[in-house]
Amino acid sequence: MSEASSSRERPVWLWVVGAIVVAVLAVGFFVVRDLIAFGRPAPEFPALAEDPDPSLHGTVAYFAMDEDDKTQVQRGCVRVVAAAGAPYRDVLCLTDAGYDTGPELAFLPDGRLQVTMYSWPTDQDLVVSWRKIVDVRTGEAEEVSIVGLPATPAELGPVVSPTGGWIAAEVRNNHAELVLTGADGVSRTLWSADVGLEYSIEAIWAPDGEWVLAYDGRLLVVTPDDPATIRVLVAEPGLLGSPASTDPRMHVFAVTGADLLEDGG
Repeated sequence: MSEASSSRERPVWLWVVGAIVVAVLAVGFFVVRDLIAFGRPAPEFPALAEDPDPSLHGTVAYFAMDEDDKTQVQRGCVRVVAAAGAPYRDVLCLTDAGYDTGPELAFLPDGRLQVTMYSWPTDQDLVVSWRKIVDVRTGEAEEVSIVGLPATPAELGPVVSPTGGWIAAEVRNNHAELVLTGADGVSRTLWSADVGLEYSIEAIWAPDGEWVLAYDGRLLVVTPDDPATIRVLVAEPGLLGSPASTDPRMHVFAVTGADLLEDGG
């Protein structure tokens, strides 16, 4: 009997067993990979607060949480901090009203800060609860009528720099990357690392295109030199309300190119 004939007459169960073994090995590979990634901490970077960089220009807004351990009441203040790492200033303090979620933050062209809180009533879509415009320099807040305001969160910010550079942040198979593609189409990886299962990252350009603000649960300032430099600007930006009631498009930070705290905060 020829070798080819013997192969054709091989019992079907051998093929079944072989397929099962391959499937088990494949599943095992992914299980082991995810177990390794499960306890992997977030990548560590130096803190700008400890070593400010005066060459960085711009201002970042976020919500600084201050939860009362005894009452479990969520509270905190909308804070603006210089991109350099210092100084900072609290401009509007809030306490959880029990049904609001936010705040969503956006700088207006004149440098004032738009603060919007949302609510998500039972069996209804996301709605604007209230909106205020805050003068960051003086702390004065102006109430805005919510009549006719869209409930859709605003755009986060530009992923294309003024010079045409494109920034992309992605996580695949527990591996994160920040990639810069120039106007000429040439790409360069600014940073990459193996990360945990829950890790995610997004990034936008600062208005002057000199640095990138990335968000991975922290606010990171990325200067796209060669090699790139990544530093922590804010370790824990907060949010009022339950994360489960928050539209995933809602952003908890904003950036402007203006140095709004030049007077020392």
